[in-house]
Amino acid sequence: MNQPERPQGSIDVGRLLTIDVESELRKLSQAQLQGPWQIPAEFVRRAMRNGAQEIDVQLARHRARIIDDGRGIDPSLLQWTAVLLDAQHSNPERHTALTMLEGAGELALLAVAGLSPRNVVVDTAAGGERHVLEFAAGRAPRLTRNAARASGCSVTIEASGLERRACADWLVDAAKFAPAAIRIDGKLIPHGFAHSFAIAELAPPLRGRLAVPFEGETAHAWLLEHGIVTGHVAIPEAPCFEAAIELGLDAVDLSPARVREALQPHVPTLVDQAVVVLLRVAAQASGMPEPARARLARLVLQAARKQLRAADVVRAPVFRVVDGEGERWMDIAGLQAASQRDASGAHMLLALYPGQKPERYTLGAAPVLVADEAERSLLSELLQVRFRPPDARDARESLRGIWHRAIDGLGRTLERTGDLVRHPVRGRAIDDDLLPPEERALLDELRQHLGRDPHRSVESITMCAGAGPIRRTRGGNPTLLLPRRNPAVAACVRAIAQDRRWAYPVYLALLEGYGLPPDELRRSWLGRR
Repeated sequence: MNQPERPQGSIDVGRLLTIDVESELRKLSQAQLQGPWQIPAEFVRRAMRNGAQEIDVQLARHRARIIDDGRGIDPSLLQWTAVLLDAQHSNPERHTALTMLEGAGELALLAVAGLSPRNVVVDTAAGGERHVLEFAAGRAPRLTRNAARASGCSVTIEASGLERRACADWLVDAAKFAPAAIRIDGKLIPHGFAHSFAIAELAPPLRGRLAVPFEGETAHAWLLEHGIVTGHVAIPEAPCFEAAIELGLDAVDLSPARVREALQPHVPTLVDQAVVVLLRVAAQASGMPEPARARLARLVLQAARKQLRAADVVRAPVFRVVDGEGERWMDIAGLQAASQRDASGAHMLLALYPGQKPERYTLGAAPVLVADEAERSLLSELLQVRFRPPDARDARESLRGIWHRAIDGLGRTLERTGDLVRHPVRGRAIDDDLLPPEERALLDELRQHLGRDPHRSVESITMCAGAGPIRRTRGGNPTLLLPRRNPAVAACVRAIAQDRRWAYPVYLALLEGYGLPPDELRRSWLGRR
């Protein structure tokens, strides 16, 4: 019997369901992932969500195998996966399978179905039995049930999108904070908190771990879902720390925006716990090498600047001081009490640089801070103090004093001579129009204050090519040349790009020997909040 003709303008419901199934599958299996290389990491996440402690990932060209000791996959989920893999099933059946897997949060199984794999084998234990799903392209999936198996799950996938290097790189980065032991081809994934002063467990309501790192300037939080990194947040209003926070949300939507939104209410608590760990580490600063102590001092000063746990932070003994009795450690409150007013009424603190030898100075009962430029800058901003060295023992024109000054001068001369030998050719001046905005901002800031500097020995400042020393041209209109790859110049570019209020220390650093900052620039630096 002939089929009745479809009225004009009618909708083919079966075709509509076909479109819906395929588009939803692409959305859930691809839009939530960066690419096919993420699929092994999603099976690792799935294993840890089900209690796995040991996970072995074996990668080859266009092939991945994930073996874990966690709870197996429910047989009903395997059945729905088989339906979704089989294009011979009706569209309503496949749509139901997609919905069931989505509702169970099985992104990994959805991703496999959307990958168009050549072969899939899932071997899992559940309910005291062994269940196996086997699929090969062009054939109908096969489900079998066998004798009892202890526990665990093995997933093998073959597909053209599984590039070995991409899968391994993604998994190493995504699983670096995982609580389980994860191996790729037999090698354990290194942990993300390898270079830290201390690692501590987060206190409720947060879950995860926190560390105070040896390096870095900005606080970071990696957001985990069942042990796998899903998002990342920078926290600028805090001293530098690193945290791996387990959100543990059972949802298919793994977008970074969603997990960042979930963390937002907990940021104050996270920062407070980070400061507590920092203070615990700072209490041991006296037994640490000088670079480590100086790092902790800067972090404590950052916390004090943000008024975080202020009463405890000002009592952290992380600052190295010397006096007539020897070396000891002092806190912010002690340094503030030790400051004195000079003839102009400004607060002053005795200080030496780490390279200066205390035995060359007259030390009494007053503490003398030993700190580098970064530490001094933060202290100056926080305490509104100036620094001056104590009286030198070699103030008289003795032979010993002359000798030490000659040695110091020779050292500086040899250092500059070495720079000139390494970079004998002066870099070519670069037109301002060819510079990036950050470098132009540095020049604009320096030129703005140069005209008001009565001590200057240069008339203009420009950027030049190279990494050599800062030089001054000869002639009637001397110009200061700043090599753009010189480390000090590059650091000053970053400082001004971040905050133009750093103009005072930047002027000091780059025009040393060629000028002094104007008084109003210095007052602005000391008076800033």
